[in-house]
Amino acid sequence: MIRLLSLALIVLSLGGCISVSNTIPADEIASFGLKSVHVGYDQSAAIWWGDAERAYAASKGLPAIQSDELGKTEEGRAYVREAAARKIATALERTLKPELSGSRPVTLRVTIKNLMISSAIQRVLVGGDHRITAHVDLIDGKSGKILLAVPDLTVNALAGQGIGGALLDQAFMPDPIDRVSGNFAQRYADWLLHKQQS
Repeated sequence: MIRLLSLALIVLSLGGCISVSNTIPADEIASFGLKSVHVGYDQSAAIWWGDAERAYAASKGLPAIQSDELGKTEEGRAYVREAAARKIATALERTLKPELSGSRPVTLRVTIKNLMISSAIQRVLVGGDHRITAHVDLIDGKSGKILLAVPDLTVNALAGQGIGGALLDQAFMPDPIDRVSGNFAQRYADWLLHKQQS
């Protein structure tokens, strides 16, 4: 039963919306070789990831009760953003590098607009999921020209709701940031490689 619940969450969480068409033919995509992934943030990006704030507080030897205020400091915001950027970049590299192994160098530039990692308390009280919205540019590694742009790629990862769902989620599912980063990477890869219709 637990395995079925976990599988259901994974299957249902693969949704994502890409409103633009991939205009580069599959044979040209096959010539691309991914050299690097750069993840940054829009100036007005909204970020909520309580676990990272608590990890930052712990790194300072301070109690979790102070994490909310610490997360609002310049250093705290930088800690959370850098941690999330590493997770997202790693997921994209892991998913795309085996597929983009050609001789024409390309880079990926991801600009995060919104990152929401719903806490267990939130999901118990009012519900919620995990979500990333970002602008993604595929860039020619030699000329610097943008080859493909996705302005608002939004991908979510469903999460267990209520007390029972939150407990099952924590016990049996990957960390929320890894889950939503993996979904984001897979959705973009499917679109880029013409594996799904946009």
